Amino acid sequence: MTYTETLSRRLTIMGVILIGISGVLLVRLLSFQFRMDPEVKAELEQRAESYYTRSVEVLPTRGEIRDRNGYLLAANSYEYVVGISPNQVIDPNETATVLADYLDLPIIEVLTKLQPDDDGNYEPYEWLASGVDFDTGQALMDQEIEGLVLEPVPVRIYPQGELMGQIVGFFAGADDAQDRRGYYGVEGFYQSLLAGQSRRVEQANIPVLDEGEPVVDVRDGVSLQLTIDRDLQFLAQDVLNKAIEQPEIFGGATAEATGGTIIIMNPRTGEILAMASYPTFDPYDLTAENVVQAANPAVNSVYEPGSVFKVITMAIALDAGTHTRDWTYNDPGCDDMDTGVPICNWDRQPRGETNFDMVFIESLNAGTATIFLEMTRQEVYPRLRQFGIGTPTGVDLEGESEGILVEPGDTLWNAAQFLNTSFGQGVAVTPLQMLCAVNAIANGGVIMQPHIVQARIDGGQVIETRPAPSYNAISEGAARDATEIMVRIVEENPDIEFEFPGYTVAGKTGTAQIPIPGGYEENTSITSFVGFLPAYDPIVSVIVKIDRPQGYWGSKTAAPVFQYLLEGLVVLMEIPPDEMRVDLQEDGGDPFQREYWLDPLTNN
Repeated sequence: MTYTETLSRRLTIMGVILIGISGVLLVRLLSFQFRMDPEVKAELEQRAESYYTRSVEVLPTRGEIRDRNGYLLAANSYEYVVGISPNQVIDPNETATVLADYLDLPIIEVLTKLQPDDDGNYEPYEWLASGVDFDTGQALMDQEIEGLVLEPVPVRIYPQGELMGQIVGFFAGADDAQDRRGYYGVEGFYQSLLAGQSRRVEQANIPVLDEGEPVVDVRDGVSLQLTIDRDLQFLAQDVLNKAIEQPEIFGGATAEATGGTIIIMNPRTGEILAMASYPTFDPYDLTAENVVQAANPAVNSVYEPGSVFKVITMAIALDAGTHTRDWTYNDPGCDDMDTGVPICNWDRQPRGETNFDMVFIESLNAGTATIFLEMTRQEVYPRLRQFGIGTPTGVDLEGESEGILVEPGDTLWNAAQFLNTSFGQGVAVTPLQMLCAVNAIANGGVIMQPHIVQARIDGGQVIETRPAPSYNAISEGAARDATEIMVRIVEENPDIEFEFPGYTVAGKTGTAQIPIPGGYEENTSITSFVGFLPAYDPIVSVIVKIDRPQGYWGSKTAAPVFQYLLEGLVVLMEIPPDEMRVDLQEDGGDPFQREYWLDPLTNN
């Protein structure tokens, strides 16, 4: 056998042997695949996939918030979470110096994070700082530092600051952008609309040339235009601040006050034009002691309203038909009215024979209690509910309280409590609830749904909030009579320090005791004034509430603040005096007419 034949034979045998070995290995491999635990197999496949791709949450742009005239109240910016990959750093000393300077960190702290461990291995990523502002982040990008990672995190900017803090709320959360959300006010109530809709997409870890940016279906947040007027809000906040911080302007009566609230509304549309409280909330200061101020007292906090509540007693008695303005009674000054608990006028003095109007002009507790004594529970409580007492108004602000209305069958209800409700004691409301109830009187008996968003802007589409009547609280006739009595209260009660020539104002003062376990605080009160103008063609309603003023009485504290506010209000809203307005209307025109005067349904 030649050498060539021998070599060929040997190669053939070797090939057969290799094919046999390969077959055995293939059978073993297939056997492994088919016998592999399904969970193990899934894990291996997932790891293989993650080598090439990663799951990324693509976040939408949060909607802006503006006032009714377009002034920006909340907008978007970014802050950064800053980290670094140490194994990519070329010059650790120089890099540590630059980063320490920009991030206000000790150099040694940064340098330590850039060093390998004892085995010469680097951490793949080292966190350096969170909450780095936009300008600093941009400046760091310009440094082109090797291995530097800046992760943008959305933040909100609030150009009006404390002025709108409790209305707008705030946006906050963890460093992870997905965990941030709105809290309180508009930011909280409209969180889902403002936030938009994010999408999770698979993104290649190794980019492909000329692939381009992936197309991602992300729905940006809806922007909101509020009913709030920035100028009216500034006026309300300025007047409230002065009442508490500069009480000498009001003769010192508001001295020592600890807080307060002013709300301005359009009673014909339910629009909230201004909503100021003291203390204010700074949306940039999210420390624990400051965040407690974020809750808006106008809708989140309740108080016993005191005598301003008498306008509701007046209205439901007239509406029920149990009493007319010709009704009289013999005022005793003080009487327990068979309840075992004395019910007394503010000065404890008897008035003798007194008619219906004078009960409210002189704010007589004995009179309102007598009215309730002559009404049945079925005539009282359903009508109180119709006025929104003990029921949330439904305003579009987060965290609204429903108030407190003690009714028959409740543990705390008794005959004395029933009569006390007639003059605003033993019942609790928010300032907004109280103003909305009075709005029903101003608006011919109809309560309009209070709201703070005028329009939603979704892409190019503008969706306006149409004013919506909630229901008729009382008849138009009862509302007209109640308005006439409220005008008489302002004009004829000698104790009310209020004078506003040229304008007919309907209003009522209130002085409420502050409840504590077992009774009421001594020598302290919450005072208020609620009213609207022009009285017989109202376009604006206001409530002023002052907490714990030195002057004690609403007529001496809240009423002067109300008057001071109106002096600026009629200028900003261009409301002419009564005579001028009547003359202009008779001539067929009214050059003073503004958007606030528009009819809610016809826009005329």
